[in-house]
Amino acid sequence: MGFGDLKSPAGLQVLNDYLADKSYIEGYVPSQADVAVFEAVSGPPPADLYHALRWYNHIKSYEKEKASLPGVKKA
Repeated sequence: MGFGDLKSPAGLQVLNDYLADKSYIEGYVPSQADVAVFEAVSGPPPADLYHALRWYNHIKSYEKEKASLPGVKKA
């Protein structure tokens, strides 16, 4: 998965478009892929990027369980 610079508006737009019909970065449950992308985002996306913001808030709710989510964390 390549979204570009997730600290830039263009990268966040690509992420938002990707999440338009998906709940997670990979698969059907939160995983280390979500953790890696979450950590690459500098903060909550703006409200007009509602798919990315929904995903961000959802993954943030797993704050205490991040390390136990399935998968292998990739850059």
